[in-house]
Amino acid sequence: MSQEGPAPRPAGRPRGSRPASTATGVAALVASLLVLGSALTVYLLRDDLLHREVVGVAQAAGPAAGGPGPGPGSTVPTTSSGSLTAGDPAEALQRQVGTDRIRAESLVGQWVPQLGSKAPGLVVNGRTFDEASILADFTVSRSRFPQAILVRSDDYTSFRRGGFWVTLAGQPFATAQEANAWCDQQNLLRDDCFAKRLSHTEGPEGNSLAR
Repeated sequence: MSQEGPAPRPAGRPRGSRPASTATGVAALVASLLVLGSALTVYLLRDDLLHREVVGVAQAAGPAAGGPGPGPGSTVPTTSSGSLTAGDPAEALQRQVGTDRIRAESLVGQWVPQLGSKAPGLVVNGRTFDEASILADFTVSRSRFPQAILVRSDDYTSFRRGGFWVTLAGQPFATAQEANAWCDQQNLLRDDCFAKRLSHTEGPEGNSLAR
């Protein structure tokens, strides 16, 4: 009688292996986590880009770089368009002469370009001047030549007639020719600019030189 060995084990899954259903569940869980992670990454990137876009638009719409914007309740200041010749023109002319007197006295005996000479009632090219238009004329000259000054012809013996408001360039020259050369350089008409010398003792002769 032959001896029988141990009875064989019934066929089944190998030891240590997992059921197919468990492996499938794990794979599905991993896939779900990957999908969720990808979605979260896309959402965060989109939110960051949206934030940058909003900030960029806000900065572009704000004040210039480095400049603070207006505070709550503040208003943007505006430039006043008030007239530079407000008030009585005759008084304004006299004040201007007083302001320029020291400068004018420093020019006595030197040649300076004369830019204009006007008196109330004077007619030039059909235009009748008064104190207001004389002041406006001086203001125009002063805006182009900031060194220009205003004097009264009554205050100097080198003018032929009194009662005139005279605009001088305020820049001295050693000779009349140099003063007239300055007029040429400024492209001014002959009657609008010529050499003049102020004096308290000498008469008009020899103290003017036309171009």
